[in-house]
Amino acid sequence: MIEAVLALSILAQTAERTPKTMTDAERMNDKIIASREYDANARNLLSKKFSDALDAFSPGTQPELVASWGEFIAVDGRPFIALQLALPGGAAPSDVMLFGRVNDESGKTISVINEKREVQTSGSDKFVERSLALPLVKSTGTFGLARGSEILAMTRVSFDPEPVAQGIPAVSRLIVSSDVHVMAEAQGPRDPFAFGGTKVVPKPGAQFRRSDALWLFAELRNPALDPSGAPHFTTKLTITPANIGGPPMPAEATPLKGMAGHYGIGNTIDISRLRPGDYTVRVVFTDLLSKQAFTREAAIHIRD
Repeated sequence: MIEAVLALSILAQTAERTPKTMTDAERMNDKIIASREYDANARNLLSKKFSDALDAFSPGTQPELVASWGEFIAVDGRPFIALQLALPGGAAPSDVMLFGRVNDESGKTISVINEKREVQTSGSDKFVERSLALPLVKSTGTFGLARGSEILAMTRVSFDPEPVAQGIPAVSRLIVSSDVHVMAEAQGPRDPFAFGGTKVVPKPGAQFRRSDALWLFAELRNPALDPSGAPHFTTKLTITPANIGGPPMPAEATPLKGMAGHYGIGNTIDISRLRPGDYTVRVVFTDLLSKQAFTREAAIHIRD
């Protein structure tokens, strides 16, 4: 299929991202340390207006951000959560203040965010994104975007991350997207939704028109390898309640450059014949060498 060839072509066009010198590796580590120190100090910088807004937030009472997130592991072995926050429709400024607070199940604050972020564009979608250096435990984050003193929108996110560890075979959550492209600049060690130089932009709310290209992407971690060093996978796709499906098909697992042991499987699916409504996309990834199977699901909404 043309779509499959295009998907594999984009995944193959990644630039080398591994540190070339000790200086590069130290810079990567410095960025991570600086990020954690910023999170730790952000509480002191959070204004009373933003702090009060976080305390008082109640879903459904004001414009809301649309959140997408997933748990991943960086090339240095540190787990993190990638977070995208999409603005409601309409005009958006070029940059905003992102503020937020994440509490664990006991109510303890484990992260505070207060920083300027660039508003990015993908088609008609406007969003900001950030990686969170959080313990991978159940937690609740409340986030807002502001322009000056004006709070534009807020949201609350329930994080329930799966364990992520180096060396353990795994398949990431499915990312549904209409925008997959090669990054223009070198990837940082914890850039959100970036995979060896390929950018996968989550579709806010997983809402698509039938004329949209719907990409499915998953990151494979530490699959079994044959003597030549290659993994062997099949994927089986079903869409319910549309009763669309087929037999397992061979899948190309593309090595993600600069991310040893990490591979990407990406493809588009034709949604032009789906009626408007809600659907569940299910993909079973089967490692033919280890005989392990990983089932991943994503909800999508077809608008028109």
